[in-house]
Amino acid sequence: MTTSPADPRSAQRTAVQAAKQRKQQARSVEVVECPGGFPLSQKPNKRQRVPASVSDTPNEKRPPKSKSLLDWNTTVQQVRSYGATAFVGKQKRNFEDEQYKLLTGRHRKKHQVPLPIVRGIQKKAAARHVRELREAKEAGIVLPTVSTKRKDKKGSSASDVHGPAPSIGFMSKGVLRLKKKPL
Repeated sequence: MTTSPADPRSAQRTAVQAAKQRKQQARSVEVVECPGGFPLSQKPNKRQRVPASVSDTPNEKRPPKSKSLLDWNTTVQQVRSYGATAFVGKQKRNFEDEQYKLLTGRHRKKHQVPLPIVRGIQKKAAARHVRELREAKEAGIVLPTVSTKRKDKKGSSASDVHGPAPSIGFMSKGVLRLKKKPL
C-alpha cells in the first residue's frame, strides 16, 4: 500500500510532525544567571591624582564624540541594577537605600528599635561571637588575638609644650649652658 500526497492521513501525520518540531524548537529556553561578582555598593572611593606629566596635553587631538559610543557610567549602572535583582538581605537593603538616595537626594529614614531589643540583639551577637571563637579553637584554627588593652595616651610632655630639649647641656633662664670641656 502506497501513500499518495493527496491521502488525508499522511497529510495529517506530516502536519502533526511539523507541529511537534515547532514545539521542540520553541521550548529551548536559554537561562542566564547573574554572576556573584557584583560590587556591594557604589560608595565613591578616593580618586587617585594623575601626575601632570601623564595627563593628556592640550596639543593632542581627540576624536570627536559620537553617539555610537557607549556611556560607560550608565552602562555600569544598568549592569549593576540588573545584577542587583539577585541581592538578598542586607545587600539588597543597601542597594535600595542607594537608589532612594539617588532619587530623593536624602538618606532613607531608618526605623527605631526599642533599646531593650537592641541590647538583646547585642547580647546574642556577643554570645555568637564567643561560640564561633570557641568552635574555631576546638577545630584548631589559629585566629588573630584581639588585645582588649587600650593604648595609654601619653600626657602632655615637656617637649610637646616647650619644644625639643637639647641632648647636651642644660637650659637656664632661656640660655643653653654647656660644660667648658670639649666634647
